[in-house]
Amino acid sequence: MTEVEGRMDDEEIAKIAEKVSTFMQLDRMRHQVDTQVDMTVLGAVPAYIASVFEQANEINSDLEPHDVYRQINKRISQVQAQLYLIRLEMENRSERDPASIFEDPMVIAAYGERIVSSMSFDRSFSFETSILAYGWYPVEVVEGTSHRWMRPADVSVACVPHLGPVDQIIEVSGRVLVPEQLPSLSIRAGNQNFLIQQSGASPVDFKASLSISKEVAKHSNHLPIEFRMRDFREPASEDTRMLGANVSGFSVKKALEEEARQDP
Repeated sequence: MTEVEGRMDDEEIAKIAEKVSTFMQLDRMRHQVDTQVDMTVLGAVPAYIASVFEQANEINSDLEPHDVYRQINKRISQVQAQLYLIRLEMENRSERDPASIFEDPMVIAAYGERIVSSMSFDRSFSFETSILAYGWYPVEVVEGTSHRWMRPADVSVACVPHLGPVDQIIEVSGRVLVPEQLPSLSIRAGNQNFLIQQSGASPVDFKASLSISKEVAKHSNHLPIEFRMRDFREPASEDTRMLGANVSGFSVKKALEEEARQDP
């Protein structure tokens, strides 16, 4: 192999891996090589692969210390994200139906275009730990439904996977402790505000909705939703937390115009 110059990106590594895989398959077919792996021969392979990545990831010595730290932190974060997705996949894969892994909202957002076909139907899900979020208290589960309370912060964010590059409507379901809190709640995505309305007979329940176009949706496989609130209150004397809105569910459905185009 030629000497690695600079840092290889993911696309270059993928191309090399694909070529190596093809050559190995052709060689096995040509020489009728047994498919059993000889671990003795492969003993040095991990060390060699590590040396390739080590050389590719070398950091320029001319950088300032804070630049070096930023580079190291970025690469560690990338590894952590990959391990997180691997863990999600292992925990959510069904032995009877391996495709069911893609029902997980976080995995759907991560795998993107590879599973567009599985994203074409309307879906609803509660506020589970698999939804990337910050600015919230830990997940609570009541009668099988996961929900989270906003904690005092400038903004609380939830990254919600959507249906891909189609016109669609995203809805958020939740409640507040007392009706007086509801006017202080605002929900937005990008530069668009959700329409927040009372839901059902109870004055503390609400539903917020927002229509997003396929032009907006095509830039990402998830939608970061921002929740802001000015009025936080204690729920009871035994619970001294300051609570904002409680979000229990998200739903994503195609816009009527999109459904009409696909099913005339």
